[in-house]
Amino acid sequence: MRQTRCRDCRTETLSVEPGVPCECYMVTDEVWAAAGNPRGCLCIGCLEERLGRRLTRADFTDAMMNDLSITDDDYAWSWRSDRLRDRLTA
Repeated sequence: MRQTRCRDCRTETLSVEPGVPCECYMVTDEVWAAAGNPRGCLCIGCLEERLGRRLTRADFTDAMMNDLSITDDDYAWSWRSDRLRDRLTA
C-alpha cells in the first residue's frame, strides 16, 4: 500500500503521473495535533473534516512544497489541486 493515500478516505494525495493534481502539503504542528496527529497523509477535505473548519494560509508551514511560486515538473507535489491552491492563498 502506498504511504501517500489519505488515511481517512484512501484518495491518492501524491500522483506519479505528470499533471495529475496532488494534495501534498505541510501544516503546522499545532494544526496536525488538532487533527489527532494521524500517521500518514490526509487530503485537504479529510483534514478539514477532522478540524471542523476550512484551512487558511496561516495553517501551512513555509516548506518548499507550500510555495506556489514553485511549479517545477520535477516535483510531483507542484501539481497542486485547485482545492489546495485555494487554501494556500486563503
